[in-house]
Amino acid sequence: MKYILAGVIAALFSSTTFAQQSTSKSMSFEECLQVIQRTAAQLGVAPINITETTDMRMVRFPTNDGSVLVTCSRPDRKMVMTVSKK
Repeated sequence: MKYILAGVIAALFSSTTFAQQSTSKSMSFEECLQVIQRTAAQLGVAPINITETTDMRMVRFPTNDGSVLVTCSRPDRKMVMTVSKK
C-alpha cells in the first residue's frame, strides 16, 4: 500500500497538463485513514480537517504549488485523492 500511495502522489504531481487531477481507489475506511497518515508523513505537512464524521473524512494538505485533498468514505469504501496546482 505504501508504494501504491507513493506512485499515486508522484503521478499526480508529475502531470503538468492539468491544474487539477483526481484518482479514486476502493478500500476500507480504516485503510483510507492510514493513507491520510502516510500522506502527512510523506509530505511532511499535517492535514487540515475539512470534515470528519463516523462515515467520512476529508482533509487538505497544503503544498508549495497547490494542495492535496483526500476524501475517505465508509459507505462507498472509497478513497479519492485530488491534487490541485496553483
